[in-house]
Amino acid sequence: MRISRTTRWALGLIAAVAAVGFGGGLLVGGHYAATQTARRAFSIDENFTSVRKILVRNDSAKQIVAMGGGSEFISQQWSAVGGSVESLKLLDPDWRLQLHGTLRVLTKDPYIGEHPIALEQDVVIEVDFLNSDVTLKQPTDRLKQYHMTTRFERDRSSDNTRVLLELTQEILTDAPWFAHGIADARVRSSVEHTLANQESAIRQLIAENIDDVPLLPLR
Repeated sequence: MRISRTTRWALGLIAAVAAVGFGGGLLVGGHYAATQTARRAFSIDENFTSVRKILVRNDSAKQIVAMGGGSEFISQQWSAVGGSVESLKLLDPDWRLQLHGTLRVLTKDPYIGEHPIALEQDVVIEVDFLNSDVTLKQPTDRLKQYHMTTRFERDRSSDNTRVLLELTQEILTDAPWFAHGIADARVRSSVEHTLANQESAIRQLIAENIDDVPLLPLR
């Protein structure tokens, strides 16, 4: 059966419209949640007790999230859930301090934009370690997940300090399906850059204060 010129023209038009629609669907950005985790470990050649004193004295454990450079500290609300510094028997090798609080920071990530977010932070301090866990309190339009762990611990062999950093971020991007790999790579690069900045900030903080560590408490 022969197809008339008019019919062929109509079918061609329909095919063209369908192709444009399909192509447009590929080119218009979708919504892709890129989740990436990075870890970083390093050593500080300073006595752990001195490092812990510096962190506590400078309130650094509470502002550690801002050390990565991807956010700016705004405010904090804290409560001691496991004793207070005044009540601790610091000569007791089993002393322990737990803090829980809410931090407000201003994000500066290019994917997320600049706006304030709230973070939950739990800090545990003992004689031989200081651990900080920070978690996003409520997802935003772009930032769906944020979890940072920063741990300082005593190296038993040298009495110096080991630092372990871990950061997970889930960011909602506009990447279409064929650019998911690019979005993952960019988010991972951002996470790794944050941890590198955090290491630099920690090293600088210790170096600037190591000569001014108080003698007491001894532990």
